[in-house]
Amino acid sequence: MDKIKIDLKTLILIITTSCMLAGFYYTTEARLKAVELEISDVQQQTGKLKSDVKRLNKLVRSLKKGTI
Repeated sequence: MDKIKIDLKTLILIITTSCMLAGFYYTTEARLKAVELEISDVQQQTGKLKSDVKRLNKLVRSLKKGTI
């Protein structure tokens, strides 16, 4: 069987590149999760604001009619 001969510099390059790529992947994954959490928070706030707008519009209409 042939043995694979890898120069020490090549091995260090491969390991360094692998570590850099793994670090990039995990930091990108963490940032994406943080952005997803922010988006869901904004969506919840938007839903609350929509219900507040509906309630305020109803109040304005009733004020225009003079019922309050």
